Amino acid sequence: MTATPTLIEFEQIIEALAKDPRIAPDSPDWILDNIAAGGDKLRVLRYVLKNSPNGSAPRVLDVGAQIGALALFAASFGCRASAVDYRAFANKYGKIAADRGVDYRECDVGTQPLPFAENSFEFATYTDVIEHHSFSPKRVLREIHRVLAPGGRLIITTPNHTSIYNRVLLLLGNTVNDNFDQYFEGSAESDVYHGHHREYTRTELRAALERTGFKVKECRIVEEPLGPLLYYFFQKRRRPVSGGRARNILVRTLGRIWEPLRLPFGRQIWAVGEKERQ
Repeated sequence: MTATPTLIEFEQIIEALAKDPRIAPDSPDWILDNIAAGGDKLRVLRYVLKNSPNGSAPRVLDVGAQIGALALFAASFGCRASAVDYRAFANKYGKIAADRGVDYRECDVGTQPLPFAENSFEFATYTDVIEHHSFSPKRVLREIHRVLAPGGRLIITTPNHTSIYNRVLLLLGNTVNDNFDQYFEGSAESDVYHGHHREYTRTELRAALERTGFKVKECRIVEEPLGPLLYYFFQKRRRPVSGGRARNILVRTLGRIWEPLRLPFGRQIWAVGEKERQ
């Protein structure tokens, strides 16, 4: 497979999803916000396509799919895409995904096995999910290992707990956790807080992969792409740039400095684990 996914193509996927008449009236703007994270989806899908044998249609599983954007994006490039998430998301987006060729199934990965047979996929994606678990990810990683075919690869992205931004915040006496009001007030009536429960260091994430049977192919610090964020705010959505958004743009701009120098200051960890070949 030689096709190279672009931000415009990802935007088309998101816009089609937001316009679907089965979407709740209060959801389209929230769905469109995913365009700002398009750079991460591009990085993941480009990796999948680049590392797939020529002429094959790789089987891809997205764990924690939410609206199903990554699986839909993969399916649009010929991948045989599947997805799992909690019932609330599966019920909302499963039928829409099925209409576009994605096998979206309900699964509570914290308590249930993945609803697929062993050796079912060449790739699994687990992007910006592991930090949201209120439990150890060991059971999830072992299940992903089970459903991957020999030589199959797991791609993980998650915030870098030791980023330069977190270090500066702590030095200034600020928290590196989620916004306090969002946590304390916004989730006061919820049984489980749906934000970040634990962020990881590169050493910890590598250990998690190794302890669940994966050979670590990559585990490095990367920056969040700046282009999709600028496109989203200034061209596509034309939203006013608030203080928080301006800081986000500044942080990603600074990331253009850290990344070429290969300094471990970036905001994300990119890891790839491979299931042993038999």
